Amino acid sequence: MMLAYNPFAELDKMQREFDRVLNSEVTSRWTPAIELQETPDSYILRAFLPGLDSEALNIEAAKKAVAISGKTHRSELDEGHKYLYSEFPAGEFRRVINLPEAIAHTEVKADYADGVLTLTMPKAPETVNRVVKVSLTNVEQPQLSEADQ
Repeated sequence: MMLAYNPFAELDKMQREFDRVLNSEVTSRWTPAIELQETPDSYILRAFLPGLDSEALNIEAAKKAVAISGKTHRSELDEGHKYLYSEFPAGEFRRVINLPEAIAHTEVKADYADGVLTLTMPKAPETVNRVVKVSLTNVEQPQLSEADQ
């Protein structure tokens, strides 16, 4: 009995091998999903970091940017088990988020619960939109001509 040659089987095998190599923890990098909200007084950044131990999380704040970085690990498998496919993020990540305005970077608050990091970043005082009265100085009174008097 003769078996028909299937070129797609070879391509599938090659794709699985590429996935295995490229998804290994040594070379794996991933990018967490984020959302950035603005309130009148602050920016709120939420980052989706499932399975990340808070000890492996690093947060840095600057005047107009915030950086988050860390590393996740694949769970250990029982002997004889192997991954056939995994979309769970693993490896190192680093995100730098540029902000539209300056923040009070020494007052940033961070909370991490249920795999979601929430950063509350107060706007720098000079960037909070406030309405102020502007006074005129050195106002010159128009000189009246003799004809106007």
